[in-house]
Amino acid sequence: MKDLFKKLNLEELYDFLDKYAKKDTKFANAVNVRFRHPEFKQELKKITRDIDIALDGVSDYRNHDSWGYVSFDTSDILAEINQRTSQGHIRLAFAEVEFLYRKLLENFEYQGECEICDEAEYCLTIMSEIASCAITTEDKQYIFEHCIELSELEDGKDYGANYEDKLLLIAVKFATLENRSELEHVLAILDSKWREEDFKLIVLELVRKFDGEKALNDFIYDNLHFPKLREIAFDNAISRKDFAEGERLCIDALSIYNQYHCISPWLYKLYNVYEMISNTKKMTETAREILLAGDLEFYNKSKVLLKEQGAWDSTYASLLIECAEKLHYQKYMDILVKENEHALLLEQLKKHKYQVYNYGKSLSSNYPDDIRDIYIEQINKETESANKRERYREVCHHISFFANAGYKQESAILINELKSTYKRKPAFVDELNKV
Repeated sequence: MKDLFKKLNLEELYDFLDKYAKKDTKFANAVNVRFRHPEFKQELKKITRDIDIALDGVSDYRNHDSWGYVSFDTSDILAEINQRTSQGHIRLAFAEVEFLYRKLLENFEYQGECEICDEAEYCLTIMSEIASCAITTEDKQYIFEHCIELSELEDGKDYGANYEDKLLLIAVKFATLENRSELEHVLAILDSKWREEDFKLIVLELVRKFDGEKALNDFIYDNLHFPKLREIAFDNAISRKDFAEGERLCIDALSIYNQYHCISPWLYKLYNVYEMISNTKKMTETAREILLAGDLEFYNKSKVLLKEQGAWDSTYASLLIECAEKLHYQKYMDILVKENEHALLLEQLKKHKYQVYNYGKSLSSNYPDDIRDIYIEQINKETESANKRERYREVCHHISFFANAGYKQESAILINELKSTYKRKPAFVDELNKV
């Protein structure tokens, strides 16, 4: 394309661009954005019109599809905003994304399956990116003031548009001694009970900027009941190699936080502390605790640690009993497979016969009759409740498991029996013929 343009004289090129721009408004706009120095009010007026057009009808349920989704396209608008940012027109870029954000919040009530929510959150990401490019005092003050203003908007809050913390985290980057009180005033009047931790992180940034290291540490330790602030204290302790403090923060957290429905992240942090100081004994204790909480990755780690201490043979039996008592039966069965505990695995399989498709093959050579009977019993049980082609296919899929476990002849006999028994179910017979 460049070679082609080089062959044209300027008059021909001007003429072509002028005629093409008159036919293609997107092209004309791209040229305008790229080469013309923007007039703030004029450009903002133009993009607000584009935004109004893009979001026109979003609040009308008749424009939603049968699943409740709403369709709109702001890609050209966002592309222009990004280009403004790259060219250094920071205030204009921020003003444009701000207007888009405001219009999205106005339509929050009518969002279809979170499309508007996702778009609004993306606008906040763009705002943060624009803020990171701000250099001049004027740009920084503009972003600060408008983030404060946006955080006070009521639009959309009844429907989940609670983004004050994200907006104020942008604003705090440009807080000064002169405008600090303005930000603190907003933080004071916001309803922050259920997001208190998020707002504490904003205050933390203010303290970090203006009040010195001692005040910062005091603030962090006064708020250790918030997990994110405790994590900051933990990271600080580890960075200065104060492993005793890191250990204390983890142990305290494990005694305080009971809300985890999975393994507490503080247990992993505690293991990492012991790993950093090479405390093998405590690593072993913590690895065992993580394993029994459900993380099978720590079975191998526990085994390696115990072997290093020469204690594997003496503790293996008790560890296996604990795994049986505290782990989900399938995780326990995975360990039995790993350790070739065939007798115990068969015992579990007789209790949970559906698992024959996962563990039958590994037991078939040692217990051919038992495994054969479990396969047949389970397949017949599933066949009795199968009532549509999808379920018939599932049964046939399980018959293939039976065959692949070393029972090809038995599976062939079973297929013939099922064909005879269920000859009045042609769809089932058809699927059986495919096995």
